[in-house]
This record gives sequence, structure tokens and C-alpha cells, in this order.
Amino acid sequence: MGKVDKIIKENIEAVFTPLLEKLLDLSIKSSTEIKDKLQSTIEREPDFLKRIVDKDDREFILHLEFQSQDNHEMVYRMAEYRAILQRKYRIPVRQIVLFLGPNPPTMRQTLYKEEQITGFELRNIRDLSTADTLNSVIPEEIILAVLTDYPTANAEQVIDKIIEKLQQLANNETQLHRLIEHLLILSSLRNLEMITKEKTDQMPITYDITKDGLYKEAKLEGAKATKDRMIIRALKLGSYTVEQIAELAEVEIDYVLKLQKSIEGNS
Repeated sequence: MGKVDKIIKENIEAVFTPLLEKLLDLSIKSSTEIKDKLQSTIEREPDFLKRIVDKDDREFILHLEFQSQDNHEMVYRMAEYRAILQRKYRIPVRQIVLFLGPNPPTMRQTLYKEEQITGFELRNIRDLSTADTLNSVIPEEIILAVLTDYPTANAEQVIDKIIEKLQQLANNETQLHRLIEHLLILSSLRNLEMITKEKTDQMPITYDITKDGLYKEAKLEGAKATKDRMIIRALKLGSYTVEQIAELAEVEIDYVLKLQKSIEGNS
């Protein structure tokens, strides 16, 4: 999976509903995640598979299956075979099930109209309004504004606005860093990574430890491991002195120095 695909997948849950509603004019009442992994192959081998050229020089794949029982799942199995064969050989596919049972078969031979694979819908993210995307209150959606349709001359203004909104909406410095990293990668799809990098390098970033999720968790639970992670994060970012970190984390200065030493030893 490429970096861009990975970012979209990581952020899709946050932008799923507003993105689809805008692109597809779709009103979503509820949604449930399907966690099943789709298999890229099927274990069963076709019973008979030949590449045929007929008397009229028409080339096609002939696929036969021999069936002794009335299997009502057969219509789906044959559809799976057809999709794989079509993708691999890129020529017409003719499929026949030869029934061997004692009674007349009643299995369905065709998919219902709503089940048939005839193609897919295609939408362009450029169809999203730049202004509407920038006005979102969802940071992950705001980042997508860099991919929308705006004049090239306005690119710097758009990136400035994205960064401004991300700074306003990010819950903590860690989230802001992650969002900026995603913005840099997505901007490469519009050849704007250099401009974006220049803009982000100029950002006055200060780390507010009290807004850090780990800080809040440590304060509530007093968990040593959580508190240590929070201290290490603050040390690495370097926005607080050792004394300030010790005071905020409610630990001794020597304890912070000990963690600092362990970080230096691992670097």
C-alpha cells in the first residue's frame, strides 16, 4: 500500500459520512463496518477450462462445471469464476454448468439485476468544493482541500488556509504533526509538496503538554507507563525544560533526567 492510500485509509472513518454525502449526494442514516478480508483467489479449481477459437475466428474462454446437486449458491460461484477469468484473460467468457443429478435442476442461472456486475461509479475529488472543504470542522476532511479544484495561482492561499485551520482544530501537537505529515504527502499529488513544506517549516509550533492525550490519561489514572510515555514525548519535542516537565508530570527532576538519559542512550 502506497503512502497516499495508507493516509486515506487511516482517515476515512473521520471523513466517511461527509465525503460520501457530498460526492454521491447520499444521505447516510447509519453504517456498520465490514471487517472481512476479501480473498484474492478461490481455492476450488474450475472443472474444465479451455481457450477456444471458433470457426469464425472468435476467441473466448470456455468454462464448464459439472454439478450433481441442485446448488443455489452456484450462481455466485460462477460469478466469482467469471470475474477472475475476465480480469486475467481480457477476452469473452462463456460459462456452462452441466447438471448430472436425477431430478430437473431449479438452481438460479443469473444474478438479479441489482447483483449484476456491470461496472462501477467513478467520482473525482476535484468535484468537491474547495470552500466547503476548508470550512469543515473535521481536520482530516480539511486536508483534502489540497486535492480539490482551484486555480493553480490560488494554491498558496489554499495551503495557508489548510494549515491555519489545522492549527485551530488539532487537539494537541502530536495530532498536528500527524496532520501536517499527511498534508505534505497528499500535496505531492498536485506537485505542491515544495510549497507546502515551505509553509509548514514556517509554522510557529509550540507543544502544549497539558493538551496531550497521554498527559490527561496520566493525570486521571496515574499510570506509570502512560506517564513515562508522556514525559518521553515532551522531552523529544523539546518545548519544555526538564524542570517544567517534572512539575507538570508531578515527578522528581531526577526521574525526568533518568528518562532523558535513556532516550539519549537509544538514539
